[in-house]
Amino acid sequence: MERQVTMSEMAKTFVFVAAAAGSLLLAFVVRPGSNTFDPEELVGIRLNQFEVDDAKRLKIVKYDSETASTRTFEITETDGLWTIPSKRGYPADANKRMAEAVNNVIDREILRIASKSAGEHETLGVLNPEDSKLTTKSTGAGTRVVISDSSDNLLADMIIGKPVPESKDQYNVRDTDKDVVYVVNLNPDNLSTSFKDWIEGDLLQLSALDLRRLEMKDYSAELRAILTPNGFANQVLWDRRGEMTLEYDNSASEWNAAQLQKFDPEKEELVDYDLTEDEELDKDVLTELRNSLEDLKIVDVERKPEGLSADLHAGANFLNDSDARSSLTERGFATLSLTQGAEPEILSSEGQLTCSMKNGVEYVLRFGNLKTDSEESSATPAETDATAAVSDVYRYLFVMARFNGDLLDRAEVDPFPSLPEGISEDDLVAIPKEASSPQQPAADTAGETAEVTESGASNEETVANSEPEETRGDDETADPGTAPNTGEGETATARETEAEPQETAEDKKKSEVARILAEREEIKKENNRRQDEYEEKIEAGEKRVAELNERFGEWYYVIDNSVYKSIHLGRDQVIRAKEDEDSSDDDPIAGEPE
Repeated sequence: MERQVTMSEMAKTFVFVAAAAGSLLLAFVVRPGSNTFDPEELVGIRLNQFEVDDAKRLKIVKYDSETASTRTFEITETDGLWTIPSKRGYPADANKRMAEAVNNVIDREILRIASKSAGEHETLGVLNPEDSKLTTKSTGAGTRVVISDSSDNLLADMIIGKPVPESKDQYNVRDTDKDVVYVVNLNPDNLSTSFKDWIEGDLLQLSALDLRRLEMKDYSAELRAILTPNGFANQVLWDRRGEMTLEYDNSASEWNAAQLQKFDPEKEELVDYDLTEDEELDKDVLTELRNSLEDLKIVDVERKPEGLSADLHAGANFLNDSDARSSLTERGFATLSLTQGAEPEILSSEGQLTCSMKNGVEYVLRFGNLKTDSEESSATPAETDATAAVSDVYRYLFVMARFNGDLLDRAEVDPFPSLPEGISEDDLVAIPKEASSPQQPAADTAGETAEVTESGASNEETVANSEPEETRGDDETADPGTAPNTGEGETATARETEAEPQETAEDKKKSEVARILAEREEIKKENNRRQDEYEEKIEAGEKRVAELNERFGEWYYVIDNSVYKSIHLGRDQVIRAKEDEDSSDDDPIAGEPE
């Protein structure tokens, strides 16, 4: 009995061992890169079979060997809006670019097999960029592309490696979970991990030709906490240099100085000054400023703290939030009341610029502290514009919009022409009113109403028409100024002749009044049209401001410091020594019609 039990246990052990061996064998057969199948059979098969519109999430991962770190970019669509999760939901301008990126990897035909094993992954550049074993010496990391649908179902997960030598648009690729490497046609240029490539890069979206006024506040400010009898309070250390208001004359294609002020240290205030005979505005610098504003690029964004209104005024909750205030201070902005009793607002560390447009929209740009760790500074050379110098120095920027109706040309109102002699304003009211009143029948001398025939003529008219023609002739001796005689024997023709001057004068007056009223009606219509047009411009400008502030309101922007230097100008940059008339360039500012 004991022996039977022992044999039974041995049999079970043998079965378990056999099963384990079978599992190992099965795993070996189906493992990625296994030689139990011929990868050449994959040639002609098409990878990533799905519809472009099915792609609702895209993740791109690249490896930076210099820093031994990965660079990841991800966008996702929710309710038709593309956003960037790593930027806390910043809107992505991704409809077109997403389609281009997906089309680069969708429905790719396998042209041939480049490798059947993992041993050549580094050589072919298809190492997983998220592999923890990668170091600064690793050179074969590829670009991982992961695409999912709205339910997070995986549509594609592949690694794009090095281009195939001497083969246009052919790259080594592999599925992330497989070893076999294929050769396919694709173009990875649209698979950038650079933030600026996936957003609306033109921050202000303005036309330089519509710029009408610039208000420059050139100063530096530092906020410090000082101890007062009532505790700590904020103190602003100012380096106030000056302020300038410049206006653009579109007809002359030139800038004019509306107001120039410089800081007087003795008076401790801004004082006015004028250009000397030997000074002029530097139109070249101002042209560069205009162009820079039209193409103001951002390289990064950060979400600002809650509690600031669209016009950057600070609410009570914000002022009581130390973390929110610290967030601003670190970036070169401070909350304080600039005048006694005024509502706290935002002061920037490096001045501000207000750009006024002809449609009434004003952009207020506030310049903050330097930033040296922008993602853009770590962008790979392939992801930057080869013609542009990408620096490692950036600056924070606060942007808001506001509406200024004074920038719009007010509706012109044409006055009514003067009234002709003999017609008064009372006539323009009384005569139309009289004409619109019900007409009363005329009474005869006996006080009786003249009877009207079926044909519509009165008895008197009927009698007159029935008289012999000779008795209805013109009475040359009749006195036209004599009152009509209704006695017997007087002809109808004489009565008509006597009444004609008074009736004609009245008719002429009525006709003139009708003409004047019609003319005034046309003038009213034109004035109303102009007023409606003016009000539509106001409505459009206010709507535009609301749209802009909805976009600007939640973000700190980051711009290249070289851009900051081209749009933050002081007196020394804007004013130059006047050139000789013979050598001066009288051409209009670039972009303006001659």
